[in-house]
Amino acid sequence: MKELALTPDKPFVNNVDVTVYDFPKGRDGDRRKRCGITVEFAESDVADLQGQGMDYEAAIEYYKKYIYDLVTANIGPDWQCVEGWDKVMEIVEDHVKAYY
Repeated sequence: MKELALTPDKPFVNNVDVTVYDFPKGRDGDRRKRCGITVEFAESDVADLQGQGMDYEAAIEYYKKYIYDLVTANIGPDWQCVEGWDKVMEIVEDHVKAYY
């Protein structure tokens, strides 16, 4: 199973770019950039979720699955996040909360 680290850039008003790293020589070795993803949480994005009947908790669960699926599409299904998930989700939660 691949161990990955997610490193968010400084968030914008409506999105955050996240760099995905792995550790080809173990966590004690250097990181290698694998891909970048963008998580969008503009008012219109959240309004779409609200239109589907999602409350705040459901929207956050949606974003967790969305991020997981984006990383899986780029890296493959056999991975776990060992660093940075909480930082990314904190950014998402803070921005989504503004619309609820």
